Amino acid sequence: MSSPYWGDRTADNRRRAYPKWKGNATVDAVVIGGGLTGCASAYTLAAAGMNVVLLEADRLANAGTAASLGMIVPQPDATFRSVEAARGRRVARLAWEAAQYGAIDLAAALKKLAINCDLKPSAAHVNAFQFADGDALKREQAARKDAKLDAAWLSAGPAKRAISTDSFGAIRLRGGAVYDPVRAALGLAGAAEKKGARIFEHSRVRKTSFTRKDATVHLDGGAKIKTRAIVVATGEPGSAFSQLQRHVRVTDGHVVVTQPLNAEMRREAGTRGYSLIERGESSRFLRFLADDRVLFAGVEVKPQAERVREKLMVQRAGQLMYELSLHYPTISGLKAEWAWSLPVVSTLDGLPWVGLHRNYPFHFFGIALGWHGDSISWFTARAAARHFTGETRVGDDAFTFLRAL
Repeated sequence: MSSPYWGDRTADNRRRAYPKWKGNATVDAVVIGGGLTGCASAYTLAAAGMNVVLLEADRLANAGTAASLGMIVPQPDATFRSVEAARGRRVARLAWEAAQYGAIDLAAALKKLAINCDLKPSAAHVNAFQFADGDALKREQAARKDAKLDAAWLSAGPAKRAISTDSFGAIRLRGGAVYDPVRAALGLAGAAEKKGARIFEHSRVRKTSFTRKDATVHLDGGAKIKTRAIVVATGEPGSAFSQLQRHVRVTDGHVVVTQPLNAEMRREAGTRGYSLIERGESSRFLRFLADDRVLFAGVEVKPQAERVREKLMVQRAGQLMYELSLHYPTISGLKAEWAWSLPVVSTLDGLPWVGLHRNYPFHFFGIALGWHGDSISWFTARAAARHFTGETRVGDDAFTFLRAL
């Protein structure tokens, strides 16, 4: 029950195994982390003509990517109003534009590369499920509209018809999609290889160091790789970049995938060509899967000790299934066939950290992507390739560390 649906769907014995890194070398670029962000970055860097090495500590797409939601959401985790209040309108607007660009461009790239990952457009809606949330969501929509962002408002009646559940208003987003994130990441890794990238599993990075001329990636076992370009795509900073841990907060989020819906349940859910994001005391996320199941996520708590995590997972799964039945009453009694927890790595203002850090020359970070950082993963990959090839664009600093200064 505690293994992720996406990981089981493409089990280890159905994946290609990559070798472990050995020896010392000098390359153009090193990507640390083999999830969606890392595989996308390996592809964009290799496509830009760089000699790329990707290093994954375990197996490709086996950690945060396997535990993710499979939702390409054209907005960051935070609310626009909270970011605007904390960082100003320019930062907030750049962040929302970058997320929407990343969502649309990621879907286009997956199509162009013919990656088989069940990619489908999905009408993403930010929904006010409770009466108390309706006014706040309308103010959120008004703030986005005032900033000239995509923010179509649906009043209660049209929203209910669009998403087949209770609503006190919703924001309809443009550019949303759903997909299998593991197969997408593995497909991008394959595309990176075709462009000349070399990929290594079970190759843990211990630390990085640097001089004025270049940087060195130090691996367990003593191997070293010299480079002038490092993309850090590890979700959270981890021990290799412990100095940055203070910039993030980590919680345990929870996800369930139901048994297949029967005919009556499918009728109640309507077209199922939509996905939901709900804001309240805590966030909830809902999407439909290709095999007539529902994925529902939320319930963030402080990270728990391993010895109690399984027991708590049962409780959280029960809570999520109950909440799901409030959205679609005919689902009541359906069981969770998969349930798992994932680390939700975020920041104080809710935006990810993407870009350069003054204490780490030659490094480009893509960390703290939150619940649904898929669009930001692609933005990171494209922005990193532009930076290291001298083609930086306006907006590439949308999630910079400098916003905290």
